[in-house]
Amino acid sequence: MDTQDRRHAGGKGEEIASVETTKPVIDTFGMLVFFIVVAEIILVIGLNLYQKSRINTLSDQLQTTRTALAAPDNATINSQVNEVLDGSDQLKAVLSQKTRWSKFYTLLNAVTPKNVKVTGLSIADTGAFRAEGSTGTLTDLAALMVAWRQGTSDIATPFSAVNLSSNGFSDQNGHRVVTFSISGQVNTGVLQ
Repeated sequence: MDTQDRRHAGGKGEEIASVETTKPVIDTFGMLVFFIVVAEIILVIGLNLYQKSRINTLSDQLQTTRTALAAPDNATINSQVNEVLDGSDQLKAVLSQKTRWSKFYTLLNAVTPKNVKVTGLSIADTGAFRAEGSTGTLTDLAALMVAWRQGTSDIATPFSAVNLSSNGFSDQNGHRVVTFSISGQVNTGVLQ
């Protein structure tokens, strides 16, 4: 008897469920993850090859540019660029120091007598300075020297050493003036 006949014959039989072949969900998810991982690997390899190609191209361009810059025609430009870079390094060094140059000029103005005209001032990296200027009389020049060496009762001098390098007379706008050149050392201790 086949199964249908048995069910109908006794009436008491139960239906037998048929088994269908289905794929488990885990197999579909696993395949999806596998394809995503393979796609990412291919993408990473492609990006890596692209970046290597870009690096090689840029390295070749850099070498070509370096060769062109090293040509004798560009010697002047190269020296100017080097001077700018050196100046930039010196500026960074000065800015990194704790010396407040604005305070120096404030002190210089405060200790310099009113009738003295400073026409030039240069300060070396070491703190050595040279100043040129003029004043009406030798007495005014002497007062300047004392003020720059000792300061005033209220203000400390920004200099640690002051020496008269030279002095003389000149005619400016029909008036006789005393010209001078003073050298010395800036006292960076009072500028911090």
